[in-house]
Amino acid sequence: MKNNNYKTIEYIAENSSKDILNNYDFTEIDALQLLKIKELVYKYEDSLLEEFYKFIFSFNHAKRFLHNQEILHRHEKGIRAWYRNLFCGKYDTNYFYKLNIISEVHVRIGLPTHYVNAAFSFVRRFIKDKLIYDKKYEALSAFDKIIDINLDILTISYQDEEQTKLIDEIILLKLAVESNSIEPYIQAIYNSKTIEVEKYECLMRIINPNTLEVKSIFPYLDISKKIKLYEKMMSIMVEKSLSYFSTQNIEFSLNLSYEDIANKPFRNFIYKKVKSFPYPHNIIFEILETDFIEDFSIVEAFVNKVRLFGCQIAIDDFGSGFSSMENILKLNPEIIKIDGSLIKSIHTSEESKTIVRNIINMAKELNAKTVAEYVHCKEVYDIILQLKVDFIQGFYLAEPKCLK
Repeated sequence: MKNNNYKTIEYIAENSSKDILNNYDFTEIDALQLLKIKELVYKYEDSLLEEFYKFIFSFNHAKRFLHNQEILHRHEKGIRAWYRNLFCGKYDTNYFYKLNIISEVHVRIGLPTHYVNAAFSFVRRFIKDKLIYDKKYEALSAFDKIIDINLDILTISYQDEEQTKLIDEIILLKLAVESNSIEPYIQAIYNSKTIEVEKYECLMRIINPNTLEVKSIFPYLDISKKIKLYEKMMSIMVEKSLSYFSTQNIEFSLNLSYEDIANKPFRNFIYKKVKSFPYPHNIIFEILETDFIEDFSIVEAFVNKVRLFGCQIAIDDFGSGFSSMENILKLNPEIIKIDGSLIKSIHTSEESKTIVRNIINMAKELNAKTVAEYVHCKEVYDIILQLKVDFIQGFYLAEPKCLK
């Protein structure tokens, strides 16, 4: 946080308070207009705070951070001070420095920028309505300007934080690819009747070459695609998974998105690897149900091709509700993996239990096996067994582990 604080103070030093005010065409007349309405807006302070807290407690973050009376009291004291300063009439470097301190606190506790923007929007609406009601029209423009200036200064630290985070993520991904530090972690999938491991799912992990910290791919998916590293990462993942299981005569699954399948060079890479693999019948390609909203013909052609080699097809996250049942029937999947959100809540939701029961019954009619993912506790495990799912996967039985 010290670095961000330095950056923001440096920003204010380089762009003096006068320059910042000039950028927003904020004049001495505007400052005077705000000072003139000081006593008027002070009388609305209590009602503003009352309505403000009703508004912000609709946000999960507010409930998370304002979770006791002591914290709430300190927060209210800070909001009152900030609100009164809006109308102080003196907007110099010291004024902006106080705003920076508020901003740094928000970044440190992880408050989203969306919350900050929404809170400012609420205050703007509330005060402008009061000014119009009291016919203080001449102060409306000045108030808009000071709110805009506040919002600008209060988000400088967020911009620094986000930029630093982005750079760190890019460096991590490039290092991981260059050092071949993309690793498959395998999670065991158990036969529900024997409770023996019958297959594995391969999950991509990023290993920080400097710290050896293991990270899931999911937070980095978007950025890896933007900087054109995703295909390389997937290639490393597939290569290492196939290499490991070439000496293990057991079934294993690889996750493919529509983007993977639609990428012709990567698709040909898959065909080449599968063709030379000693146990192609052990390979299960998991395809997200939601991906069927894209060009289904590409998915269908891929499925038909890999089946010629003996590979199996699994529909992942079944029950998420976006695909055409007609398309799923066309693929004739060997395995249906039930959407994890249904499994996680099955011990607390009768609706989830009913949906899962119907999926299991439907799968039997299709001659497909079912897998319950995200089995995270004994309560869920017991219900899944009662519903007679074919396979069980989740942290309750086994966490993903490194191949080495």
